[in-house]
Amino acid sequence: MKHTPRLISVRAGAARILAPLVLLLPLLAVGCVELNLPMASKAPLEAPREQSTDDLAKDADTFWASGNYPQSELLYTRLLQRELSSEARLNALNRLAVSAYNSRHLYQSKSALDRMVVADGTVLATWPWHEQYIKTLGALNRPDLLENHRAWLEAHTELPFDVRSRAAMAFAEIYTRNGDTPRAIEILARTHSKAPDRKDKAAMEALYANQLRDLPEMQIQSLARQVGTAGAATFPHALIQREVKRRALSPRADASSPLLALSARHTLSDVPGSQLAAGLGTVRVALVLPLTGRFAPTAAKVLRGAEVAQQQLAALGRSVEVKAINAEAPDWREQLAALPPEYSVVGGPMLVESFRDMQKNGVLSSRAVFAFLPDLGEAQEGAQAWRFFTSPKDQVRSLVDLTADQLGIRSVAVLAPKSRFGQRMSETFQAEAKAKGLRLASSEFYPPGDHPRWLHSVERLLKVPDSFHRNKNTPLPMPDFEAVFVPEDWTQSELLVSNFHFFEGQHLVFLGTELWSVALDNAKDIDDAYFQLAACPGAWWPEAPAAKTLQSALSEKEVADFWLALGHDFINFAALLNLPADWTPPQVNQRLQDLRGMEFSMAPITWDAEGHARQNLYLFSPRKDGKTLLNPEELRAAAAKAKLRREKRLAYSRQLQKDKKLSGPSGSLTKEPTD
Repeated sequence: MKHTPRLISVRAGAARILAPLVLLLPLLAVGCVELNLPMASKAPLEAPREQSTDDLAKDADTFWASGNYPQSELLYTRLLQRELSSEARLNALNRLAVSAYNSRHLYQSKSALDRMVVADGTVLATWPWHEQYIKTLGALNRPDLLENHRAWLEAHTELPFDVRSRAAMAFAEIYTRNGDTPRAIEILARTHSKAPDRKDKAAMEALYANQLRDLPEMQIQSLARQVGTAGAATFPHALIQREVKRRALSPRADASSPLLALSARHTLSDVPGSQLAAGLGTVRVALVLPLTGRFAPTAAKVLRGAEVAQQQLAALGRSVEVKAINAEAPDWREQLAALPPEYSVVGGPMLVESFRDMQKNGVLSSRAVFAFLPDLGEAQEGAQAWRFFTSPKDQVRSLVDLTADQLGIRSVAVLAPKSRFGQRMSETFQAEAKAKGLRLASSEFYPPGDHPRWLHSVERLLKVPDSFHRNKNTPLPMPDFEAVFVPEDWTQSELLVSNFHFFEGQHLVFLGTELWSVALDNAKDIDDAYFQLAACPGAWWPEAPAAKTLQSALSEKEVADFWLALGHDFINFAALLNLPADWTPPQVNQRLQDLRGMEFSMAPITWDAEGHARQNLYLFSPRKDGKTLLNPEELRAAAAKAKLRREKRLAYSRQLQKDKKLSGPSGSLTKEPTD
């Protein structure tokens, strides 16, 4: 049988493979495509009036080429409001999908991909579309949609085998990452068995061999335990066994290594234990934690998470030695200094005072310190020390990105307590908002402990006119902002936000900090009436696949949380970093850049070329039973609906006042608006 080309062009190949409608209808039937087409009644995001479509397209392409995905996402969204040729529209949708994915706006990415299918069904015969769709569904943590799409692809044998085989490998990687290796092996073997000819089988084998080289060590070992040493002549068993052997004998082997020419019949049992140990080596890590005193329970959780990771790595043949040092002990500095230089990586400390001691005593120059702190104070991040923790900037950035990129809000306000924390968070938010092009319409600080005065602070923030106090029937004007940043803990915020409803502020979106998220983890039966339009960031979501995997490694009485995840993820991170004793800051930053594929059980952290950490936080909506992952599209729609209700009430109030002036004491017959 003639090998089917990898990409099928619209003009030359669509009719030969399948009609777009034939492809589209079955996909809709299994629920893979959810159409989110722009409605005529929706108010579009308007570009500047003087900007032509060509100029808007050039600006979008410029941001796309530079990798500025949040800005390219915004401009391609605007561009798609214009009249475009079929080719230009398809290109804009594709770039919107990729931009939104890279900005973690996953529902936006999926919507753009769905619209691509509607615009041109032949994209379903191409691998790039399926690759992005599978990645997006996997990131959305929607196993139902993922399974529907996998079943649909497997059923449509008229698709190019290259598309189906690549998809099988993508699904297998997701299942492996989520701990379901038997399913991954089954999908790979079944797809391989259905290849049209030997050439297609060989092509799939070559692709999968390359994919295995990039998989994290934990995933490879998980696959190896599943395939064992039997069935060495079958796919994918032989390739997995060969990859394990290649890594054991030469972890740094390149693509031309003679090890890759080993017969597929060689199995794991051929690798001597001494060679395995020598190839992987032992990683030594120090943890500086307050194991006694006020913060001991929290530190114990970090240490427990580290212990779990150490045991898991040991089961995979990876030796990690962890030395825990009590930062509350009088001689903790001497204990740290006495460690051999092979303990090149230090996790912690958790307290600012301990970190300052490290800096003062020269520890930062002898050990690569990854502090469990929101910032490093006077130490230079990426040069003197590194961060392995959520920062205020991480929190604020997630909220500003949501506000500007997904909710379409351009004007915001800040209501913060008169405290060091409130001042710091307020300044951070204002800086990020300005960098994003948002307008700060109003800001106000209130006395934290003086609850009666909070109403006046809210009144000043909303610029309530004096006439309102003389006549409560005076229509309150719409505030010139649509979202309010409230850097306060959850208990205080419940009282604070309720004041907005006294001044008709139900349409505003309230943006909280991680303090909300932490409190909501253990909250039950809360009053969320004032938080229907609200969002808060957080680094822990127990329903995430890797978080569930961590929970499964604990005893029945233990409950995974952020602190357990912190210790667990740091040990895995240190094992992957594998820093030598003679490390240098540039070498650390390069290795941080080279880290690929690590599965975080908490929100993932990445580092830029300068060694600055960025944690991609989850966003949550407060709910009566605690919190749930935020759906930006639902929040945007709910906010628009609430704003429309507020505008109707305002128009009615103004008309009522006008009618009263015209009709005198008898009043007015104006009908009150309904939703």
